[in-house]
Amino acid sequence: MLRAGGNAVDAAVAAAFTAFVAEPLLASAGGAGMMTIALTDRDPVVVDFFSTMPGLGARPTDLDFRAVTIDFGPTTQSFHVGPGSVAPPVALPGLIEATKRFGTLPLSELIVPAVTHARKGLCLSAENAQVYRLLWGIQQLSDEAVALAGGVMPTTASELRNPALADLLEEMARLGTTPPRFERALLDGFGPRSGGMVTAEDMARAAPRLGPPRAIEIDDWTVLASPHVGGSRVSRLLRALFSTDPHSDEAAEAARVAGACRAASVRGKPGGRGSTTHISVIDALDGAASVTLTNGEGCGFVVEGTGVQPNNFLGEDDLNPEGFHTHLPGVVLPTMIAPTIALRNGRPEMALGSGGSNRIRSVVSQVLYRVIRGDELEHAVMAPRVHAEGDDVWIENVEWSDFDAVERALAVDFERVNPFPKRAFYFGGVHAVRTDGRGHAEAVGDPRRGGAIAHVY
Repeated sequence: MLRAGGNAVDAAVAAAFTAFVAEPLLASAGGAGMMTIALTDRDPVVVDFFSTMPGLGARPTDLDFRAVTIDFGPTTQSFHVGPGSVAPPVALPGLIEATKRFGTLPLSELIVPAVTHARKGLCLSAENAQVYRLLWGIQQLSDEAVALAGGVMPTTASELRNPALADLLEEMARLGTTPPRFERALLDGFGPRSGGMVTAEDMARAAPRLGPPRAIEIDDWTVLASPHVGGSRVSRLLRALFSTDPHSDEAAEAARVAGACRAASVRGKPGGRGSTTHISVIDALDGAASVTLTNGEGCGFVVEGTGVQPNNFLGEDDLNPEGFHTHLPGVVLPTMIAPTIALRNGRPEMALGSGGSNRIRSVVSQVLYRVIRGDELEHAVMAPRVHAEGDDVWIENVEWSDFDAVERALAVDFERVNPFPKRAFYFGGVHAVRTDGRGHAEAVGDPRRGGAIAHVY
């Protein structure tokens, strides 16, 4: 899209559509997300297309809401899925809105990579094959979800095809809006008559919201963060990090980061794994787009005739801290996703974001902190991560010159120090791009979550 003359938004939207094919359990037309945009000739904006709580106008008499226990090896975790776990999907309206308002290329061009891969087939990455292995118990809830995966649990040798999704995207491009048949099929399969919560009134209100990002001023930098709760905690974390001595030793720095994480936390237990896709783009004019997509773990069922597996947002602990189905209908669900852009002297210089459930705010803040204080982007992304909630702290045991001293420093303030022996999926994947404003750009795809980069010349 960049070679075709498109801008950062065009590239991010095309990549998002393609993620529906390449990472179908992490990103989906049945999910949601958020995009932060800073173009050189426009005020910065957030296109917020996260889902709302359904249930307007009607409720099911028999809610189809099931727990599936997933074996992660050292531990197990229960996810709640089924039609009763689905919130109104806003991914398609959100990406369409971003394109119409801020892109330069037509939707018919932006869908080409996704449609091509969906028809010809696309091999899974090792990371996505692992996701399928972990979440296969959810896929086995319906024959349609298994068929969408090719009939058996996919591996890196599997070529996934999704011609129904290709048809849906082509119809969307022709209409310039979400095809009405998608909504009809969603209501048939996931509405109150089918044990779900989604109503026609919910879908009528399932529209993206545009507004200014949360702006955080630090020296000559301005960090543009999500206006959601995640953005406020990024702000608190950054201010806590920059309020202390930047030249302290490793142990003191780890303790400071952990303390800042705990101060910005909302509850005392770790969140889930965080099933998300993040894309960061900077174009030749230094326009920036940062978009995070999520589908939870998927609900285990498919919207008939579309090749789309909807989200299970209503069954995710992180999004429902007071209990399942307790949000008021129509209220925007909470989210920690934090697609972020950093301006320097008013010019977009960096775009970044991450998956990782409630670790998102802490890992994005740590990368920002390191870059703003002068670290190279690659070192900032690869540096050992720290996260704290309540009396627990989690830390990567990599690159510390004296990890015993780091553990002792953390043990002063935390009851439990939980080390990871290497860089871990748990801490999310900060995928970031940066430009110096003189034609040179760098990018880092975080290996913790299978990050990849592309330079376009």
